[in-house]
Amino acid sequence: MAGEFLAVVKGLWDGWADDAIVADRGSGLYIDPAKLRPIDHDGAFFKVKGPLNIGRSPQGHPVVLQAGGSEAGQALAARTADIVFSVVQDIDEAKAGYASLKTRLPSFGRRPETSRCCRA
Repeated sequence: MAGEFLAVVKGLWDGWADDAIVADRGSGLYIDPAKLRPIDHDGAFFKVKGPLNIGRSPQGHPVVLQAGGSEAGQALAARTADIVFSVVQDIDEAKAGYASLKTRLPSFGRRPETSRCCRA
């Protein structure tokens, strides 16, 4: 369900091209309809037509945070997350989880060398 949810919200965030808002008072054209992309998602958990009723934010997407150490959670994090939370209390287990996450990144077109770990 989480994977489908992220696919839906990312589709909605990408529903407007960066230059979709024309705001041309002379022609009266505010939005270029060719630059709107409805997602027409009909999945197992969500049915969403889109696009959003607001333009794209300047940064494009908000930061995606993910928490969950299960196999499914690690796969979702490797595919989608900008930040991954872990509640592991054992440092060796935390290191193993981090290494496991990094090995999953290439299968989703992400580069492990660009990921970093920090401790609180």
